[in-house]
Amino acid sequence: MTALLSIRELSKSYKQVKALQGFSCDLDVGIHALLGPNGSGKSTLMNILTQNLTADGGKILFRGEAIASMGRHYRERIGFMPQNAGIPSGFTLQEFLMYMACLKDLPRREAKRQAEELMEQVDLADCKNRKVGTFSGGMKQRALLAQALLGEPDLVILDEPTAGLDPMQRLKVKNLLAAHASSKCILIATHIVSDVEDLASRLLFLKKGRLAAEGSPEEMKHSLAKFFWDLPKEELTSRHRLVKLLPAGARVYSETKPSPGAKPALPDPEDCYYYHFGEKSS
Repeated sequence: MTALLSIRELSKSYKQVKALQGFSCDLDVGIHALLGPNGSGKSTLMNILTQNLTADGGKILFRGEAIASMGRHYRERIGFMPQNAGIPSGFTLQEFLMYMACLKDLPRREAKRQAEELMEQVDLADCKNRKVGTFSGGMKQRALLAQALLGEPDLVILDEPTAGLDPMQRLKVKNLLAAHASSKCILIATHIVSDVEDLASRLLFLKKGRLAAEGSPEEMKHSLAKFFWDLPKEELTSRHRLVKLLPAGARVYSETKPSPGAKPALPDPEDCYYYHFGEKSS
């Protein structure tokens, strides 16, 4: 069965810097987390997927068809939430969403229906007539998420969607994305593992423009289980590769049992992130 989105051998360089090197993956309906530190190539990949940037090589297929030949028919099926994007400050929230709906060629009646529904979903219905320029950073993030979901796109690409949100807003956004995951392919780019560890069905670790690893959270945990150990506090020394402190001790990285009292630990997604991008990987 053809994947919704197939990426094959994608490459992109900026002078001597290789931002993407032979990146390939298949994405289908569900939530996919693109994880990597700043400079790993996440933004380059998203800008190529949204046709804001042209790749040097490789191809992208949407339902089996090359997006290069689809033009606007492809762009009509995607929603994009860039990080720190500017919103015209003189627009009210409702005006901004109606303007974005117009750019997506939504009929006015349908655009109004979707805008009202999405403002409710992102908890901004009471602010529909407020100027966006008066919004806090977190409110602007939620407004950008609402516009990305306009038009009921098949592919939704989100760059750090929970940046600037408080814990309750973060939870509401995660619940909203989970509700849409049964009918859309959602790609979330972030370096904050806790934002996606209980949300994503697939993790993609991007390192220096290459796909370092991919799989479900459970697959990733079990594949790396032999490298992580929980130590009692009294056995932790400076020679151990500390991953994080725990209430009764610490989690460390080691290819062999690091101390007599160490117990094997099933890693969580943050530990997997450490494996690929932490001190161990340097």
